[in-house]
Amino acid sequence: MTAKTKHEFIEEWNWTSGKPLGKPVERSFAHREGIPHEGVHLWIYKIIDGEIWILLQKRSRNKDLYPSVFDISVGGHVPFGLNNGKIQKEASEELSIDVKDEELTDLGYFRYEEIIPQMDLFHREFQHIWIMNSDIEIDSYSFSDGEVEAVCFIRLNDFISVLSGKLKSAESFYFDGKNVFMRDIELEEFHPLFFSPGMKDYLALVIDAISHNT
Repeated sequence: MTAKTKHEFIEEWNWTSGKPLGKPVERSFAHREGIPHEGVHLWIYKIIDGEIWILLQKRSRNKDLYPSVFDISVGGHVPFGLNNGKIQKEASEELSIDVKDEELTDLGYFRYEEIIPQMDLFHREFQHIWIMNSDIEIDSYSFSDGEVEAVCFIRLNDFISVLSGKLKSAESFYFDGKNVFMRDIELEEFHPLFFSPGMKDYLALVIDAISHNT
């Protein structure tokens, strides 16, 4: 995610209707109080030697939530008042790439709720999801804002096997901002929410869309 100001305002949504209310709310307050809001997610994939590989970003070790784990390609919150180019803004800030509307496949919204009392977290979000088939070379991604530490491509089939527990690691093409090399991504390095029951339908939607969009 992109660097946050001390008071970042997002827009409150109605949890029942799934509609924006036009009311600003401070992001950290929304996450404590379960105030619904919009998030944007982009999954980038490419075909390498006839296989589907997906791009994951490694979250910064300085993140307040879930530091140093591998997450979806691009993801973030929508600043209050931003009505257009939402995922484009995040993709530019996180990976320094320009994304055009015609490159995106829109999967719609996923209603997500996460409650972790020990983290003082009550997160309700309408996650707008896109996928994109991109031939951008891995060393063409850039992340200098301190929010992303590295990116990697792993096989979609390996990702599925890690989620199911069949694999304990996944081979990857890894880019740390300077060098590209092969590196195994261990089970504990994946974002823990990938294994949450609440994310099962979300990930099934994404995996099915990528599998049938090639």
